[in-house]
Amino acid sequence: MYNIAKKRVNFRKIIYYLFLSILLLIFTICTPYLMDYFLIQPKHSFFYFQALNINDNIYIFESIVITVTTFIIGFITGKAGLSISVVSMLSLILSYASSIKYALRHELFRLDDLRITEAAGLAFHSLDFNLSSKQTATACGFLFFIISGIILCFIHKKISYKEHNNKIQELMKRLGMATVLFIIMLIYILSYIKTVGKSQIIDGSGISDTGHVQYLLYEFLKDDKYNGSYNENPKAGYEYFLSDNIQTNISHENPNIIIIMNESWWNTDNIKGGHIAFSLDPMEAYKRLAPDCSTGYLSTNIYGGGTVSSELECLTGLNTKYFMSDTGIHIKFRQRKMPSLVDYFHALDYQTTFIHPYYGNMYDRDKIYPKLGFDKIIFEDSMDYTDIYSVFISDESLSKQIIKEYEDETCSRKFIFAVSVANHTMAMEYKIKPNNNYPYPIDITMDKDYVSESDYNELVNCINGIYLAGKAFAQLVDYFENIDEPVVIIMYGDHFPFMTYNSLRALGLDDNDYDTTKRQYSVPVIMWSNFNNKKVEFTGENINYLPQIILEYASLPESDMTQILKYEKEILKTNTRYLVEDNNGNPLKIYNDIQTEAVQNYKIVDYDILFGNSTYREKVWQPHKQ
Repeated sequence: MYNIAKKRVNFRKIIYYLFLSILLLIFTICTPYLMDYFLIQPKHSFFYFQALNINDNIYIFESIVITVTTFIIGFITGKAGLSISVVSMLSLILSYASSIKYALRHELFRLDDLRITEAAGLAFHSLDFNLSSKQTATACGFLFFIISGIILCFIHKKISYKEHNNKIQELMKRLGMATVLFIIMLIYILSYIKTVGKSQIIDGSGISDTGHVQYLLYEFLKDDKYNGSYNENPKAGYEYFLSDNIQTNISHENPNIIIIMNESWWNTDNIKGGHIAFSLDPMEAYKRLAPDCSTGYLSTNIYGGGTVSSELECLTGLNTKYFMSDTGIHIKFRQRKMPSLVDYFHALDYQTTFIHPYYGNMYDRDKIYPKLGFDKIIFEDSMDYTDIYSVFISDESLSKQIIKEYEDETCSRKFIFAVSVANHTMAMEYKIKPNNNYPYPIDITMDKDYVSESDYNELVNCINGIYLAGKAFAQLVDYFENIDEPVVIIMYGDHFPFMTYNSLRALGLDDNDYDTTKRQYSVPVIMWSNFNNKKVEFTGENINYLPQIILEYASLPESDMTQILKYEKEILKTNTRYLVEDNNGNPLKIYNDIQTEAVQNYKIVDYDILFGNSTYREKVWQPHKQ
């Protein structure tokens, strides 16, 4: 009887290990493709998609990582089936999280998103389980692996007849194997990413240097180190842009400079389709001021969120296109002092003030802005004016605070940089309860079949916020028109407002064509002064070019950085993650030799500013002597 029972157990073992081997092989080969298939939903079938990419090195990399991870969990738990189920579940969750963020922000879910609140808030706010037919099929594939793993656990339990005399010793062996595999995998991941990064740097021939958004697992594992060129001697990078014949601008009286980056400020004239109507033009104040202002649009790297990217681009001249996520820049800026416009204005004896009417810990602004060197930093707890627009402190209150700081007589000239919050999506929380009965000045008419009630309410809040932002800017103009001192005021948007897919469809912005992308990645800008009648035409320049444009308009001295940005702007007017255009506004599919060389050298400068210690870096924002 014992021999018969033993033979049955051995037979079960054979079945178990055969099933396990086949399942592991299929699982590790298919999972990376399943994750991306869930995200991008190509027109063709899964197996055709897999066949097209079967030799792709990054998918091979992802398969190895998934295999080793599965073995690590297997060693820790002692159950191979459980490890397959756990990895399958994690892969499905990561795929779903990335599909939400990609739909809302055009960016994959990354490790950095685990360290901030905004992306998580947006994902939670938009949480639904309405999957397409392709996503449902892909989810079923993951569920097959999850259920198969659970079945393997039951089979394993039945064939585990042998008791180990020393369970602690057995556990230590498994943990030791898991640790060794983890170290090997970590070294492999770091070395592989570094190798791929170098190949991307060398290949500067075209737009491909922005990377591939569809490699879901690779993008998640990749740390947020700057994806730029490295050069131990950055001198050549700087000298490429800087000429010996420095031409400085001459200003008889240095003007006060006020820059406002307005949350989710976007031009509603970009709406298409005629499915929505407003009782009042949301851009009314903008258009009324336009004859006396410089107006147009800028191109942004971000979509629906990631505000910190657009604000630090303006302050430093760095292009966050070369960061691997729209939020990663704040991690770098909290670690060390970065040269910026603050240094420039300090050198000209300006008082520098930063204002943001929200919590300082959002994006670590309470750590970043002291490092930038602002003389005065004001967050919501230091605001003198705190009237609320529906949820957050209003743009009108921000304008009043700016005027108060200007009237401070401790310094003759002022640089004020303000970041608004009034029109942020309601996903963020604030200590004051939202006003659900806010008297919105604009009524919105649309077919309710397009959006849910919550989407409609968010849309009403956003459109009215755009209108009130323009109105608050007009209030600043009204005040400074009566001031004798020279002043320049600029307001620009950070990104397209957060929208669900149904809201995008209602606005006629749910296509993937170039025109729609341009509308989504364009933000309005308006610049006014009480002493300069010349006009600047903004036609889609990068946000990081804005400081050079402002200083030239204000007839302030150049710096090394403004010269670099001016050269870049003349080569590539638009150079963002999703839009690249030459100086004539023609879309580019590939860089020519001159553009390639300029981009490569700009990356060297960018890298040195972020990580280097050269003398060039330290003086890059110092104004040239007149």
